Amino acid sequence: MSAYVQPAVLANMANLNRSWVTKAAQLGLVNPSALDGEDLIVVRVFAFVDQLVWPGRKRSRSEARAMEPWQSLAVNAAREAARDNATKLNSILWITPEGVEVTNEIGTHIAFVLEHQGSNFVAVPIGEWVSELPPNLETIFHWPRKLADTTITVHDTAIDVLAFSTISQQVTVFATSTKPLDDTSYGKVRQHAASEHPGSAVRIIERRANGAPSPWFELCDLPDGGLARRPLDYTSLLNEYGPQLKHLGRRPDRETT
Repeated sequence: MSAYVQPAVLANMANLNRSWVTKAAQLGLVNPSALDGEDLIVVRVFAFVDQLVWPGRKRSRSEARAMEPWQSLAVNAAREAARDNATKLNSILWITPEGVEVTNEIGTHIAFVLEHQGSNFVAVPIGEWVSELPPNLETIFHWPRKLADTTITVHDTAIDVLAFSTISQQVTVFATSTKPLDDTSYGKVRQHAASEHPGSAVRIIERRANGAPSPWFELCDLPDGGLARRPLDYTSLLNEYGPQLKHLGRRPDRETT
């Protein structure tokens, strides 16, 4: 169960004006004294559908209005998705003037689009919205905790380092650079991680920032020296570490080694 937050805090986390939380509370969509992660998703979807006007329909922004049936269905579906273990990172909440549908796989995404060709619909990336809930407000996605985010420099090459706490006594380090890590830079990254997290096993994943076709590799020591690279799938990494990976390599910090 996620923690409770104040209306102003929830609005800020949702990147919305606090008035949206107030409106949602007035309509009975959320309880302002017990706002949690599900409510953040509800308010985001409510703000979206409240401003959505279908082609051929007119609506005054100034006059008070009750929620239309399709809007209520969308908000209810959003709350269900926020607590449903079937929800995945790529889950989509489809909204039409007649109703809503949530799909969780690429095949069902395509089937929905084919079925509704020629009609009006919008797609809300509900899986991503749920996955982006901040710590303590998470509902079904619980990502490894980020430990450090810095940059080291080896042989005039900047290496952005992002560390996560994964299983007990293990730290996973993502190293982002425009050049492949060689034995020296790999050793420096491992040394840096070991000094920052003594007593923990260190797993190092390399991300190349130069547009390589397969930029993700797990690095391992070979018994007779040298490095072994095991290609990794980005979708699998995203499912394991969450949207935090999208921020790799954005820190301006510099530590010269």
